[in-house]
Amino acid sequence: MSKSNRCEGFVSGSGGPLVWKYLESCMHNMLVQSSEELFRNVKRSVLNATLFDPYSGGYVRVFDVQKTKTIKVYDELVLVALLDNYNALSSHLSKSLFFLFDKDDYEYTHDINMKVNKVFEMHFDKETYLGNVVIKQGTPYIVRLVHFNTPIDEIYENLKRKNSQRIVPCEVQDLQSVEIEEIGKAPILCGKLSEELVRIVQDL
Repeated sequence: MSKSNRCEGFVSGSGGPLVWKYLESCMHNMLVQSSEELFRNVKRSVLNATLFDPYSGGYVRVFDVQKTKTIKVYDELVLVALLDNYNALSSHLSKSLFFLFDKDDYEYTHDINMKVNKVFEMHFDKETYLGNVVIKQGTPYIVRLVHFNTPIDEIYENLKRKNSQRIVPCEVQDLQSVEIEEIGKAPILCGKLSEELVRIVQDL
């Protein structure tokens, strides 16, 4: 950060445009008041990109690059980082839903990922469905954040109506059990984002 408090930098990679877009939304003319504010904004911009970039790796990492060395200053799992910064990021996720796929029924493979994306496009139609990002490859669930171009209330209510039979493990009792037969016969859990839900999914 320069003495004038005006920042300079560059972004690259598949998530670069998402990082830049978030920084521009929270730092007018790239001005900050302190190095702490700059770090906070950079951390949140990388997190935002990780939540939307399908090529993200499930971690949020920030480095301090100096002339002679590079120091890792932040390294967290996506869900941990999201919980820590939920209030700042929640408005960016107002058109997103959590989907939990049981790892025993939906193994994390390239073929399954391609199938899920293709079926979501058909199930929700291309104008509505924006994309999905795997943000946790845990046991027992693979957690996907699914993004839409339109408000999610109607989408979520339609999913609930079509899948009224709820057989849901107690630890995720606030989630709806839905079936998307084109992907597989096993139920998939679906829920609206909330700070409490992020905490529950993080602990699974």
